[in-house]
Amino acid sequence: MKKILTRPAWLIFLLWMLPALFPSTNFGLFLTICWLTFMCYCIYFLCKSLYEKLPATNDLNIKVFKIHFFFLVFYLAFVFIAFDGGYEINQNNYKDFGWKAYIIIPLNCIMMYCIFYILWFISKSIMTIKHKRTARFNEYANIFFLLVLWPIGIFWVHPKVRKIFLADKKSLYTI
Repeated sequence: MKKILTRPAWLIFLLWMLPALFPSTNFGLFLTICWLTFMCYCIYFLCKSLYEKLPATNDLNIKVFKIHFFFLVFYLAFVFIAFDGGYEINQNNYKDFGWKAYIIIPLNCIMMYCIFYILWFISKSIMTIKHKRTARFNEYANIFFLLVLWPIGIFWVHPKVRKIFLADKKSLYTI
């Protein structure tokens, strides 16, 4: 799996965009589910690997990250299964959902919080490893916002991740 972390940014971008190349057929649905599973594993592995490289004085908690990550994964899987691929609530149809809307809307807010927490965890981890001390928000804000804009931001963030994990390979060869 560490080989993926050291691949060029354009290849990672293509991996992220792979499902868009296939139409919405049964094979496309199967491919999308396999792709989502793989991407969730990649994000989990990235965060776990970054956490292992953090200095001892860091203030990040991997258990809190896991709670956010697994809530997000299980909630999205539940929505995908229970609502036949998803749903759309807007001001014109919210009455159609009835009492379920009072549960769905707060859960969607929690889901968005979990997404931002994961992006925050990744960006803070990268800069903490780079500076070898706990990073402040103004030091990792650019990485955070680039991750929010991921199709474009991957070309700026992934080289930083790649540099972190290629440094390990170089240090192994010098021993």
